[in-house]
Amino acid sequence: MAAQVRQFHTLVEETVTEGGVTLPRVVRRVVVAAVVTNPWAGRAHVDDLSTFVRQSCPALARDVMARILPHHAGDDRVEAFGKAVVVGLAGEVEHGAALVHNPFFSDVVRSAVAGTSVIASTEARGEAGTTVHVPLCHVTSASTRSHYQGCAVSVPDAPHPDEIVVVVATSSAGRPMPRIGDRLTDPPFDPTPWRVPS
Repeated sequence: MAAQVRQFHTLVEETVTEGGVTLPRVVRRVVVAAVVTNPWAGRAHVDDLSTFVRQSCPALARDVMARILPHHAGDDRVEAFGKAVVVGLAGEVEHGAALVHNPFFSDVVRSAVAGTSVIASTEARGEAGTTVHVPLCHVTSASTRSHYQGCAVSVPDAPHPDEIVVVVATSSAGRPMPRIGDRLTDPPFDPTPWRVPS
């Protein structure tokens, strides 16, 4: 059973300067939001969501990534990714989580960009136009601090109460001009003096 898609929305953001400084290369973010029917909306509690997930999520992820990758054609590679869902008010947050927190969706996204990291993610429930803030991290080294970033996404007429907005965001680089170091190279720090009393 395939996911029933009503709309795809694509956003391409190209940052060429930051803080008045011209960047050595364009930082390109691509976001695709798929508006899909929630197959469990309005029903009594459904205990097993796995059958629909197995049957629908690989094709859904493929269709999303097929819309993302052409926009990165001029980039050396995709360096960061993230995902999110917004569930309409007739559904549970778990319905959205089921569509993106599984290997059938996530492994297709990872393989499309040669990624190995856990994909940063978030979930929300709300009315049409609800904004979700999609976190991104490095595709192969999730602890790389320069690639911690985010983007705000909303679809004006989605989700309907019986829909889910499924979002994947990618970036050709980390944040413009990152300069706060990296957890792997930070100097030693002892947090003991700042421990919260129990």
